[in-house]
Amino acid sequence: MKKIILLFSHTLTEPQVKELKENWNCDKIIYMPDELKNNWMNVADDVDINQFKKFLLDNLQKDDYVLIQGEWGLTYSMVNFAKENDFIPLYAGTMRKVTEYKEGDKVIKNSVFSHTTFKKYISEK
Repeated sequence: MKKIILLFSHTLTEPQVKELKENWNCDKIIYMPDELKNNWMNVADDVDINQFKKFLLDNLQKDDYVLIQGEWGLTYSMVNFAKENDFIPLYAGTMRKVTEYKEGDKVIKNSVFSHTTFKKYISEK
């Protein structure tokens, strides 16, 4: 069985947990501690990326998964770090349903995101 760390600001839904267990063979889902999660959600200009790298190195083994979604630059760096260390980076695929309506001179837009499946970040090799 494998583990997965969530570098992700949300709590997984039950269908997502079920998919990780059944389709990805994950028996342990590891959320970031609150302080680390807060740093992931509110990325400072001088963020120390090493705190996230250390968390992965301390908790994962080769071929374990890491779900990485967040601020673009940090996500890019962590996907590369995961691959360099033989972890498997994933992201959550979604379907978006948008409704719009006019209210006076305003347009109100509502977006609802639904999970479709987890996907591997692909290499261009």
